[in-house]
Amino acid sequence: QHLMEAERMQIPAKLKNLRADYASWKTKEEEWKRECTEELQSQLNEIGHRLYVAEGEKKKYLDEREKLLKACRKVYNDSRIELKKELEEFIAGVQHEIDRMKQQTAEREKELKQAQESELSGKGADTVTIRKYDDRLAEINKELESISKSRPLVLYYERDKAELFDKEPATRSRKKELDAKLSALDERFDLKKKKLQVQKKGADDHLDRIRKELDSLEDGLNKVDMFRKDETFCPPSVIEIGEKPTRKSCDVIVDELKSLIISTIRKTDDFKKAVTQFNGNFSSKNTFHFRTELIGEQDYYDFASNLCEFVDNDKISDYQKHISERYTDIIRRISQEVGGLTRNESEIHRTIKDINDDFVKRNFAGVIKEIALRPLQSSDKLMQLLLEIKRFSDENQYNMGKVDLFSQDSREDVNATAVRHLLSFMKYLLDEPGRRRLALADTFKLEFRVKENDNDTGWVEKIANVGSDGTDILVKAMVNIMLINVFKEKASRKFGDFKIHCMMDEIGKLHPNNVKGILDFANCRNILLVNSSPTTYNVEDYRYTYLLSKDGRSNTRVVPLLTYNQKEK
Repeated sequence: QHLMEAERMQIPAKLKNLRADYASWKTKEEEWKRECTEELQSQLNEIGHRLYVAEGEKKKYLDEREKLLKACRKVYNDSRIELKKELEEFIAGVQHEIDRMKQQTAEREKELKQAQESELSGKGADTVTIRKYDDRLAEINKELESISKSRPLVLYYERDKAELFDKEPATRSRKKELDAKLSALDERFDLKKKKLQVQKKGADDHLDRIRKELDSLEDGLNKVDMFRKDETFCPPSVIEIGEKPTRKSCDVIVDELKSLIISTIRKTDDFKKAVTQFNGNFSSKNTFHFRTELIGEQDYYDFASNLCEFVDNDKISDYQKHISERYTDIIRRISQEVGGLTRNESEIHRTIKDINDDFVKRNFAGVIKEIALRPLQSSDKLMQLLLEIKRFSDENQYNMGKVDLFSQDSREDVNATAVRHLLSFMKYLLDEPGRRRLALADTFKLEFRVKENDNDTGWVEKIANVGSDGTDILVKAMVNIMLINVFKEKASRKFGDFKIHCMMDEIGKLHPNNVKGILDFANCRNILLVNSSPTTYNVEDYRYTYLLSKDGRSNTRVVPLLTYNQKEK
């Protein structure tokens, strides 16, 4: 207790000391804040002074730069005016000198003319006639100058004449044809319009009848509602459905229920048989998405309900339209693809004609007297079917699929024919599943005719049927050379004439008398042949002769043997 009292007595002294320490720290804190504030204020004043000085220097430098810029502009403008003045004076001097030189030239020309006339008259020449011819030459020169000035107009006139005036009769006849087609289309449009108007009138009449029937039904329903609300005529038993009193015995009721259940079961079985028989006409992936696997009784009811909805909503018409548009797109796509495949038919005929003309122009000096090629219609059944589909599509492009403005009365027959074509096309694809594409060679058939001395092969499909192996190789080489020359001449029109090197193998199968002939046949067309053969021929037929051999590492070694200059011969 004495200790606690002593400590209690020391508490005021400790509080007094703490208050003194707090006051001392508070005074130090205020002095520190004041010193920091004075230091920051002095720094801020110094920075403000430096900023003021920098602004003054900036303004001074900007004023000096503006004065210097004005001085430079003044010097530039003065120099520009002075140079422009000098240029004008120089141009005026040059023009004055040109005029003076022209005047001197004219005076000199006049003096020379007078001297010429004096000299000619002194030697007995008729100066009057010469002067007339000079005047006539001057007139001709003026006319030539006028012609040269009018030449662009003449060129424009000739171009317009070739492009417009000369084509005027053809354009007029084309216009008449188009006018006739337009009038025919207008007549077809009027007929179609009248037909559609008649159909519209029938539809409107049918709609009026339906509306009258609907109004009649609504009146009947209103009368039924009024009858049910009228308690005088409608008994409550008709409105409420529940138990009804009867005088029939339980046996009769049970028999009737049994008969009703048996009849219901029989009708249910007949219903299932009818659904099964009808459902047997469809596969699991049928177009109408009908369910074919029916297990429970509810499945049969659902199928019948969906079928009723299908018939009531006339969905068969929607499927028919969809399928019609689909096969129309397929027919048109086939027609487009076949058209793209046969678009180069004229180019093929032109190339074959160029090959035939090339042989006639520079024929073969040897046993081959004539080579001719001709294209025929393709015998490929698929190609014939596709061409038939394309012709059908082109003839009936506005009469297939859904009804439109250009549809005709024979639309149903055309659609049936289109379906038959597609079925034939599908049957052919199923019969030949390995055929994945149709090549350009399938679009036409090429036949050859070769005359070897007095032997005429007639038109054959394969060169192998021409004669012996040597003759076949010779004919193949000649056809390839002519084909290369046809494309070479087309390229020569654009890039200029050039030479082509070609490798010809199996030269050993040719008769020695035909070797020089095939070389000349190619060389006259600027086609240089490189022939390889284990058999040695007449070296004079070739310009260069090499020996090729293999070393131990299977590398080919080329050794030049002879170089024959045919010009020296």
